[in-house]
Amino acid sequence: MKTYKFKLSGIALIFLIAALCASAGGIALTVYRIGKYGFSTVLLGIQHVVILAACGLLIVLLVSILIRSVYTITDKEIVLWFGIIKSTYKIADIESVHLFTKTNKLVLYFKNERYTVIVVKPEWYNEFTKEILAKNDRIRYDVSVTDGSDGEE
Repeated sequence: MKTYKFKLSGIALIFLIAALCASAGGIALTVYRIGKYGFSTVLLGIQHVVILAACGLLIVLLVSILIRSVYTITDKEIVLWFGIIKSTYKIADIESVHLFTKTNKLVLYFKNERYTVIVVKPEWYNEFTKEILAKNDRIRYDVSVTDGSDGEE
C-alpha cells in the first residue's frame, strides 16, 4: 500500500494558515468576551458556545488537512484522505488514466462518466499511474499534449 501526499498550492496553503489564524483569533476574542461579559444572558451564552465550537471544529479540520492529505492505493481502491474527509474510488471502475502534458494534470476517468483530477507532485505521476495500472490491466493510459478543450488558442 503506497501513499502519495496531496499537493496543496501556495495560495491554498496561505488560505489554510490564514483560516487557522482567524479561528485562533475567534477563540481568543470569545474567551476575552466571556471574561469581560460572562454569560449574562442566555443569547450571549449560546453565542459564546457556538463560536467556540465552530472555531474549534475549524481548527481540527484545517490542521487535519495540513497533516493528513494523502492518496493511498490499495489492491481494490484509491483512497483520498483530505484531512478527516475520506473519498474512495474503486480501481475496477476506472476506465482510463489520462495525462494532459500541456496543463500538467493527471485525470482518472470512471465507467459512470465521472472523473477526478489527481493532485500530487507531477514527478509522482508516472509512479502513481504504474501502480494503478498494475492493479487493473484493463485500464487504458493516454498522454496528450493538448488540454482537451475545444476552444481556440
